[in-house]
Amino acid sequence: MIVIIKDLREKVQKAIPCFFMVIISVISTVPAFTGGKFKLNYDGQFHLARFEDIYRALLHFKLPPLVNLIGLSHHGLAVNGMYPWLTGLIFIVPKFFIHNYMYALGTGFFILNFLTIFSIYWLIKYVTQDKWIQILGISLYQFNAYHLSLMYSRVALGEAIAYMLLPLVLLGCLKIWNKESNGWLYLGLGMGAIANTHVLSLLMLLGLIFSAELARIFQRKFDKAEFLDYLKASILGVLSAFYSLANIYWLSSRNLLNNPSGPWVTIKPNTLLQALLNNSIAEDANSFNIGIVPVLVLFVLTGMLFTGKKGTWRRWTILACVSLVGTFSWFPWQIIANQITFVSIQFLGRFLSFTALFLTMALVCYFEEQKLKTKDIACLIAFLVMISGICAVHSYHSEKTNDGFKTWVNAEQLKSSTYNSFLGNDYAPLNNKKDRVSALVQSAGVKMEVKKQNYNSLHLQLTVSKPGVYSLPIARYAGVKYEAVLNGKKISNLSEKNIKLDLSKDTNDFSLSSKATMGSYLTIIISFLTTICGVVLLLGQAFRAKKGKD
Repeated sequence: MIVIIKDLREKVQKAIPCFFMVIISVISTVPAFTGGKFKLNYDGQFHLARFEDIYRALLHFKLPPLVNLIGLSHHGLAVNGMYPWLTGLIFIVPKFFIHNYMYALGTGFFILNFLTIFSIYWLIKYVTQDKWIQILGISLYQFNAYHLSLMYSRVALGEAIAYMLLPLVLLGCLKIWNKESNGWLYLGLGMGAIANTHVLSLLMLLGLIFSAELARIFQRKFDKAEFLDYLKASILGVLSAFYSLANIYWLSSRNLLNNPSGPWVTIKPNTLLQALLNNSIAEDANSFNIGIVPVLVLFVLTGMLFTGKKGTWRRWTILACVSLVGTFSWFPWQIIANQITFVSIQFLGRFLSFTALFLTMALVCYFEEQKLKTKDIACLIAFLVMISGICAVHSYHSEKTNDGFKTWVNAEQLKSSTYNSFLGNDYAPLNNKKDRVSALVQSAGVKMEVKKQNYNSLHLQLTVSKPGVYSLPIARYAGVKYEAVLNGKKISNLSEKNIKLDLSKDTNDFSLSSKATMGSYLTIIISFLTTICGVVLLLGQAFRAKKGKD
């Protein structure tokens, strides 16, 4: 009897972390959906439209074409091809089981929050076994203001998923630096997943890893074994993201595209201070922040740098400080931005994702290495971070804010906004590289009315007062398979860059369709098989390690 009770107690103790993660995930999600509505912006419409397009394709057991024909201003832009979507299955899969658009979206956010918490828990567990320190680290990473703004004010779902994956990448690096055999698996799978999520986050992360390894070379810590681990991780990452990377290369090498661009917007300290005092998560690139409590924690840790206390927490604190202060308007970042033409960070607040990660590591390592009595202090900080985060989301959801286009939508309005979503000229074909002028032009005198839209087809009714050749603001990409039908007749040769049609007077019926090629099916099989093999290897090593301990 005593043995049974002991076994039951052990099982309950093992289940507590998972139960805690579920509760925190619910707490992280519910405030953004109070009143049965969600506060939506243009970015949110963009992501929901592309997820709807992919969902409809998968519902028909097909891969989506490289171009989007649902919503997004009906420009037929190559969002599916240029913006990786595989990890977006977090938001797509619930649609198969939940037909209410609001409940499906809420379920997607719950899954995202749960996986983010699990990811940072797995990293913190590598540093400490103290459950109170683990709770502290989870709370700081999950409820900081920038993470909440990613999800609920910017609705930048690609970046939010990348944020979820950052701890796995760092865990892989730490294991490689500590000469552990499975580090390359964590790093390769993490980097591959980010490549399947958000290309800009991938490039930023590659820059940070390169900088870290450069520092290790100067410190003479970099050796052959580390090089081989990074090589294996690179191969694993590239193959697991082969579908996404192949799509990007295919389109970019055959078309001159208008990649998202713009000046590098910095954080203004005076605006930041006001946002901190207001506990704001508003979508304002000049005031993106991690929240008042995390900033105070960072101030305290920075002050502790000037004491005699040693430990790895010092380097994480310095990294957190540099990544935060480096986003300020004090520095002439635009001079650097003008020299980099192939990509635009757009706003330096994106680096706050790394600030949150570094600060979490700094605080966790400080508590672990200084052997503090953790329970009371950890609970207090965790409580304050959670409360301030929840209140920030509730306030933002409940109040009208002056931070761009925002609209509160219910389930039906969410569906309608998905199919009528807006997108400018991102990824549109360009007329020439120098002027970067979009090729999408609509001729005067032509009226476009959408009659039907699906994942693989767009049906329009075009009305003109006189016959002639008219340009439509619909992209035509080299390397993409199209089928166009005008007034019942198939068009054999489509114009380049954008669609031009010879229209009859009055009403014309036009349909444009596209489908994924066999190459897409081949590359996605490579991606899935590689990922499965990587996960199986990782689980196998973990099982053998556990068996060895027993």
